[in-house]
Amino acid sequence: MTRSFKAAVLIATGKPLEIHNLLVPELQFGQILIQNRYSGICRSQLMETNGARGVDKWLPHLLGHEGFGTVHEVGPGVTKVREGDEVIISWIPGTGISAINPQFKSTKGVKVNSGSSTTFSEYSIVSENRVFLTPKGFNDELLPLFGCAFLTGGGMVLEVLERNPYHSQQQVLVLGFGGVGTSAALILQSYPNIDITIVESSKSRRELATQLGFHKVMSEIDFSVQDELKFDFCFESGGTSESIELGFRSIKDEATLVFASHPRSGDLIRLDPYDLIKGKTIKGTWGGGLPPEVMIKEIGERLLKTPADLSLLIGPKFHIARINEGLTYLADGMPGKPLIDFGVSK
Repeated sequence: MTRSFKAAVLIATGKPLEIHNLLVPELQFGQILIQNRYSGICRSQLMETNGARGVDKWLPHLLGHEGFGTVHEVGPGVTKVREGDEVIISWIPGTGISAINPQFKSTKGVKVNSGSSTTFSEYSIVSENRVFLTPKGFNDELLPLFGCAFLTGGGMVLEVLERNPYHSQQQVLVLGFGGVGTSAALILQSYPNIDITIVESSKSRRELATQLGFHKVMSEIDFSVQDELKFDFCFESGGTSESIELGFRSIKDEATLVFASHPRSGDLIRLDPYDLIKGKTIKGTWGGGLPPEVMIKEIGERLLKTPADLSLLIGPKFHIARINEGLTYLADGMPGKPLIDFGVSK
C-alpha cells in the first residue's frame, strides 16, 4: 500500500475542511489501521467545525466518529480483529486495548492530531476498543450507523425500557428525527403496546418518518399547541436546550425524559423544580448507555425484523473531496444519513 492517504482536516473553526495527504505512521500498541469504505457524517462534526463545542485546543485535527471498513494491519497487542476483517468504527469504547491517540504529519510536514477513532479519511488508525466486527444481514451503506446513530438512539431506548418494564399501552414521544431520533423510533417499533409520536421541525424529515411507517408525525409548531398530550417516555435528540425543555414539559408526572442532544457549549436548560418533586425524571445518554458489543447484537436483530425500508435511512453519498457539501446537506436538515463514499469495492 501507499504510505499516504487523503484526509479531511479541520484547520480552523468556522472554515471549510481542507483535504490533506497524510503519512501513515508506525502502528503503536493496541492500534489498528483500517481502510475505510464509508463514513457517516454526524451533527457532532457540524458542531466541531462551527466552534459550537467551545475552544478547540487540538487544531488542526481529523474528524468523524462512525465508519465501516476493512482491517489493513494490526499493531502490537491487538487480538480482537485481524487483517481482512470487516469492521465498524465507533467513538463509543468497548472491549479491547485503549491505545494512545495517533498523530499524523502531512506530506508537507504539517502536524495533524487525531482521536481514538476518526473516519473522515481514506485510512484510519483506531484504538482496538473502538473497533467492532460487523453484524450480518445489512447493506454496507447502513453499517456506519452502528458506530453512532444506531447505538445512541437504539441504545437509549433499550437501556430505559429494559429497566422500566411496562404492562399496558405506553405513549412515547420522539423529539427530533435525525440519525439518533430515527434509530430510537425504529427500535421503539419493535416493542409491543408502544404508541409513538414524532416531532420534527424539518418537513423533509417528517416525510421520511411517514415513509418509514410512522403515523403520528408533526412539526414543533403543531405539537406546541396540544397541551393535553402527556407522555410516559420521551426520547429527545433535537439538538437544542429548547428541545430538551419541551420534552420535559411534555411528559407525565413520574415519567422519564432521556436526551441525547449536545447543545452549543454554554447553553443551559431550565426546568421547573416542582416537576422534579412530582416525580419526573430527566437523564442524558452517552452513546446509548450500554456496552457496544451488546447493543450491536440486540439492535441488529431488532432492525432485521422491522418492516421499514432501511435503505431510506441513507442520504446522498459524497466523495471525500466534497465533504463540505455533505456537512451542508446535514446542516440544512435534509433526510437520511449523508455518507462519505471512499470508492472501495470488496
